[in-house]
Amino acid sequence: MRKDYHAAAHSLLAGRAAISIVRHMSKKRPSAKELRRLHSTLCFERAFPGSPTGHREAVAQLREHDDSPVYYSFSFEVARWLASRCPGEVSIDWDEIDDTSRLDELLTRLLQPSEDEYFDSGSVSSQEWIDIARAGSGLTDLDWLMGQLTFKTLRSSWSQLYDAADIPLVWDSGCSRFSKSRNAFPVDVIHMRDDGMRGRPRSPKQEIQYPLDLLEKLPAREGARLVDVAMASLAVRHRETYHFNFANSKEVYVADVGEGVAIAVFGLLPGSRFPLECTMGFLILSNGVPIGYGGSSIVFRQVNTGINIFDEYRGSEASYLWVQVMRVYHALVGCTRFIANPYQFGGDNSEALRSGAFWFYYRLGYRPVLAEIRKLAQREASRIRHNRKYRSDIKTLRRLASCDMHLTLPDARASDLFEERWIETSSMLATEVLGAASGTTRQDCANRVAEDVAGSLGLRSLSSWSTSERRAFNAIAPIVATADPGAWSVVDKRTMRELLRAKGGKAEARYAELLCEHDKFLNTLRKTCRRAELL
Repeated sequence: MRKDYHAAAHSLLAGRAAISIVRHMSKKRPSAKELRRLHSTLCFERAFPGSPTGHREAVAQLREHDDSPVYYSFSFEVARWLASRCPGEVSIDWDEIDDTSRLDELLTRLLQPSEDEYFDSGSVSSQEWIDIARAGSGLTDLDWLMGQLTFKTLRSSWSQLYDAADIPLVWDSGCSRFSKSRNAFPVDVIHMRDDGMRGRPRSPKQEIQYPLDLLEKLPAREGARLVDVAMASLAVRHRETYHFNFANSKEVYVADVGEGVAIAVFGLLPGSRFPLECTMGFLILSNGVPIGYGGSSIVFRQVNTGINIFDEYRGSEASYLWVQVMRVYHALVGCTRFIANPYQFGGDNSEALRSGAFWFYYRLGYRPVLAEIRKLAQREASRIRHNRKYRSDIKTLRRLASCDMHLTLPDARASDLFEERWIETSSMLATEVLGAASGTTRQDCANRVAEDVAGSLGLRSLSSWSTSERRAFNAIAPIVATADPGAWSVVDKRTMRELLRAKGGKAEARYAELLCEHDKFLNTLRKTCRRAELL
């Protein structure tokens, strides 16, 4: 129904029809439900305009539209971002706090010695104390609080204490530049959708491998602006994701996939990266408007990822967009296998189950990894082909969503697969390596392992490496040690040195690309993980 509504709305909002509908709705005092539908339609028209007139009217009306307040308990990272980018708009929602004991633990770290007796007396509440403490600042209670948590050396402690307090916030996003109605990345040209939406490519795998006309890395300043757009696009929808919270503004890639649509991929800040896999986030934009997002875990030649299209833009061209996302990852790191976990298409996800999301992935070329589920899918697909009215029942869909699905490109090999559970196995093996190392403390053990790995790879010194490169090397060294790199060839050692330095470098995508190419590391780590599972 949502798709039909948007299809009709898109045709109606072309040209003068856009003006007449919007003006009619504004005169007749529409209900709250009608206003929500109108807002959704205007958002759709701004992203996928049918005409210049319709686009201008949609933008104008959205500027006058006040979005509803956002009530949510954001993490420290998002709260810090809100205080920085939206000063004066966000406050603590005191009515939703029943117990302030965890918040008090945070506040005690801010007290001056002269204030201890009063704060601990019980005669002042947390809210009252903050109101007194911020009286001369002119700031909201949240802005004031986040302003106190500025010591970089204590950032980890602040984050833990703040998150433990689970502080509910209210964001008056109505007139904010980051509201649903206004948030967008500036573009030079607005593309019209005269021919409507693009459908699923006839050959998705072929499309994924087709070279991109443009995949550029943005300057840091533009990258920071796009990170803000990504953060806001989730915050206004009561969401957040690690991929955006710790996005690296100096590593933002943008690919133009036509008709005004761009795919932006974000690397992580060096200090927030994972030891083995490369984790990245992506944002889909149409005419600068964020319309969907997702995250990815890249390890060797495979990418585990999924897509989320925001409600306002469902019924557009999700299949086409998803193929383009995979195309960008293929161009960026050279992956040959895409993995979708059951949650994406119905496993413990009733919404995805009811929507038939399994078939969304299946039609693009994804196939269940278990033989019996693959055969069931083939039978169901045959029934659908022979009877357009046939629909798989919920019980069948639940069975279909009981295992991962893979999309493999023509040059993918079965021997390239690194089972996702082996990431955990690698971590377990790393603990064994560290445990076997001689050292008084865990850090001593980690240093010893890193020295041994460096020596086995022919690295005499890391003095020329940056701090983040050395930190990343120490983090992954226990995993590398399990692959016995001392027995490798000179060429394999040389390429491994380059790979490990890239892990903590300016662009982690380079690490992912090199990891994709390192057969020796893949094969030896696979064997080590398999052997560990047999013990």
